[in-house]
Amino acid sequence: MDENMNNENNNSETEEKTFTQEDVNRIIGERLAKEKAKGEQEFSKKEQQLQQRELRLNAKEMLSEKGLSTQLVDALNCTSNETLEKSVSILEDVFNKNKNEAQGKLRGVEPNFGVGGRAPHILNNSTLNSDSNLRKAMGIQR
Repeated sequence: MDENMNNENNNSETEEKTFTQEDVNRIIGERLAKEKAKGEQEFSKKEQQLQQRELRLNAKEMLSEKGLSTQLVDALNCTSNETLEKSVSILEDVFNKNKNEAQGKLRGVEPNFGVGGRAPHILNNSTLNSDSNLRKAMGIQR
């Protein structure tokens, strides 16, 4: 029976897989390469997100400098500095063209002040400075 036990022990030991130093080095190298690639992907993704934020901030600055609403930033192509500058330039040109056309249409048009089409009565300084008129208007008697 001792022989059978010894054979079983020997068989179980030989069935276990042993790794050479080269195998261990290869396995560790593969795992390190995977982790490194994963880290590089995460870094690349974060870098792209940071560049997008920076471009959006630049876009808002450009819009503000041109006197345009910063709410227009979502309408701009912010994929690169070149496309951003081109988008802002186009937007500024269109805005200025429409503004000039609107101003041209308004030239020669008289303002309408309401129902009668007349300017409201404006009090002169003598009326405003008159103490009795002010008291009368405020309902204060002396």
